[in-house]
Amino acid sequence: MVLNHLTGDKVQIRGLSGLHHLTGRNDLTRHFQGFLLACKVDGLSPRTLADYQYKIGAFVDYCTSQGISEPKKLTVTGIRLFMLKLQEKNAPVSVSDYYRSVKRFLNWMVEERVLKHNPMATIRPPKVPQKVILPFTVEHIKRLLLLCDDRKFLGARNRALILIFLDTGLRLSEMAGIQLEDVDFDRETIKVMGKGAKERVVRIGRTAQKALLRYLLMRQDSHPCLWVTEEQSPLTHWGIAGVMRALKQRAGIEGVRCSAHTFRHTFATRALLNGAGEFEVQSLLGHSKLDMTRRYAASLRSEAAVVGHRRFSPVDNMRL
Repeated sequence: MVLNHLTGDKVQIRGLSGLHHLTGRNDLTRHFQGFLLACKVDGLSPRTLADYQYKIGAFVDYCTSQGISEPKKLTVTGIRLFMLKLQEKNAPVSVSDYYRSVKRFLNWMVEERVLKHNPMATIRPPKVPQKVILPFTVEHIKRLLLLCDDRKFLGARNRALILIFLDTGLRLSEMAGIQLEDVDFDRETIKVMGKGAKERVVRIGRTAQKALLRYLLMRQDSHPCLWVTEEQSPLTHWGIAGVMRALKQRAGIEGVRCSAHTFRHTFATRALLNGAGEFEVQSLLGHSKLDMTRRYAASLRSEAAVVGHRRFSPVDNMRL
């Protein structure tokens, strides 16, 4: 069950079972199911498929409720009204995600010659405010690690999680997807599957390696996954997110989100601060373009400029 961002109601995500719904009709629902099947054949991740099912499904449901059941009835005005309705209950970044998902669906229908052109071609993407993402401070990290008693299973696991997040900048889904066979202590590396089914290798330093090995020596199960719960069952990405939220609350950290994305941002800024090149950070983070890496660098430069202002403050240096 997920939350419908238009109505606030909880709804069930539709699945792809059977092919009967792909034939005999020329409505949006049929083409939506065809799009999902094409994405599945193209090897998109289950999380991406679920995201498309939800976001594009909300668009198709909205169109149907407005009497727009066939692709040829789609209009620029109708799509703008859908985006406007989303803005009433969603943050700009969420609305932007819907925009990209729906546009991809409509582009696919153009490629499949269901539509002659994409009615979204003239609709500009929603503006998303560029907020400064605050990384963890050294003090934050120390407070989180103080909660991780590595003489006990949970403490050892949580300490390993924190240190590997910090030393690699992995996404939440990448961390949750690591298998035991992906860890190579001889090469000091972990193999991960990133966005778009792109595989890459990241390195873990000695401190993180020691924490990970201590956790692994405490395990008493035969699961192939790297992370398990105290009950020795696989730890999902939702479970890891929950662990981080609980640690933040116990540590009394305020003003900073305790999430995989914050660890990712902290990794990037600390790596750049320690002399890493932008291309090195881009490769380790799995960014397909340098733009996102440069956003981290820009954030770092902004913080450095604030510190530097103590030295070059125009007013203070006038000695008024």
